[in-house]
Amino acid sequence: MRLLEGVVVAHLTFFDEEGKVDYPTFRRYIHFLAEKGVNGIFACGTTAEGQILSLEERKSVLETILDENQEKMTIVAHCGTTNLSETCALIEHARRISAHGAAVVTPFYYAYTQEELYEYYATIARKFTDFPLYLYNIPSLTKNDLSPSTVARLSREFPHLVGIKDSSGNFTTVSSYILETRADFRVIVGYDRAFLSALLLGAKGCVTGPGGVFPEPFIAVWEDFQLGDYQKALEDQRKLIAFSSALQEGANLAMLKGGIALRGFGNGRMRAPFRSLPPIERDALRKKLEKVIAETGYCDKITFIP
Repeated sequence: MRLLEGVVVAHLTFFDEEGKVDYPTFRRYIHFLAEKGVNGIFACGTTAEGQILSLEERKSVLETILDENQEKMTIVAHCGTTNLSETCALIEHARRISAHGAAVVTPFYYAYTQEELYEYYATIARKFTDFPLYLYNIPSLTKNDLSPSTVARLSREFPHLVGIKDSSGNFTTVSSYILETRADFRVIVGYDRAFLSALLLGAKGCVTGPGGVFPEPFIAVWEDFQLGDYQKALEDQRKLIAFSSALQEGANLAMLKGGIALRGFGNGRMRAPFRSLPPIERDALRKKLEKVIAETGYCDKITFIP
């Protein structure tokens, strides 16, 4: 069983001028992440514009990742939708094509009680007993927050429910997940600023959008931590924050697309109704990122296309 750990990238999805998925660019991008030393990919999540991809596109994107990956990185498919049947269909597909696991965001749009959220995940866990499953908590977007008591309850009852990706940005919540769940339950933070702090408390890694544009400082923090060099890890964490902050910590997807376009991947195009960065904002982003690269000493490792 391959489980998420270290630097896990929430990938971007590239679109051509007609708005269709640009698979050739996407394949080059997956290869780029593997070459940089990324440990895993969180497929078809928020950063991937996953909820505005069709179900068939989500399946095709996952298939492309697995084909290009060739078992180099751990691949977990995000399969959450607004309804249980489509979520289960995506999990079944991920299992059939040998993804390493599936993650499911809390159902959204409607507000649900903790008992309703528990039963939603318990239903999925009872159906897929032979496949690693992850919870996914991002209350800023779903408006449904998985409480530590609910997560702890699920972790104790379903051993194949192996972890949670938490993007709440609430360190109290993160620490409660770590301390209240079963011993081998994996907490992966979706908040760049908390990467090193969460590792020190017992988290197993981070899922990052900005790390999909600039994996280098994220890999540095993970390697420092693995070596026990905590002073250097702190220095690299500060550099990581500088890069992440310049990209609005992943909150602005068009900025991530603009950033990765500067590294030679894609045209910066977002899928409607998102707005792509106009030229004047892309120029401003280039200047901001070039300043960060110079100030953090990454000039010899990170270059932009002309």
